Amino acid sequence: MAYDSNCKKCPYHSQEHLIVNQRTTRNSPPVEFENNNSDTLLVFQAPGDVEWRVGRAIQPTVKVGGTAGRRIELSWERVGKNRANFDIVNSVQCFPGNEGTRDLAPNGVAINSCSYRLKAILNTKEYRKIITFGDVANQMVNSLLEIGNELPVIIQAKHPNGGTSKGELDILW
Repeated sequence: MAYDSNCKKCPYHSQEHLIVNQRTTRNSPPVEFENNNSDTLLVFQAPGDVEWRVGRAIQPTVKVGGTAGRRIELSWERVGKNRANFDIVNSVQCFPGNEGTRDLAPNGVAINSCSYRLKAILNTKEYRKIITFGDVANQMVNSLLEIGNELPVIIQAKHPNGGTSKGELDILW
């Protein structure tokens, strides 16, 4: 999916908020929807710097300031799952930047700009379960999901680095 007219309204589209070595030249949102034909959708807040560079959501990199991707990968291993068992998307598809070792939360204009794309993904097929990671993802999913014949189970999870235990992660899947 290419950048669209909503992307042009987003403050992250020009990437001016990023330092030069964090910018990308891709012609589409660098961290797009990963469709693995699953009935479970994982919705994260926004890509971190590693996901932005790699172009794929939730990377198992261990780094100072966060190990969310690695914690999720280890949880999947404990319960016999892997990323192919899930469809995966970020609420906001572009990297909001960072301050020191912490990634910044996306701003309201970016959230609004990406909401159209997320709404289309949410309403493309009927998910059995949607797991949201963090407040931004949870609020967006709950406000965008159209009521159909069958509503999915929506599970609001904490950010994997935000005090979530191994056991709490393991029961999500």
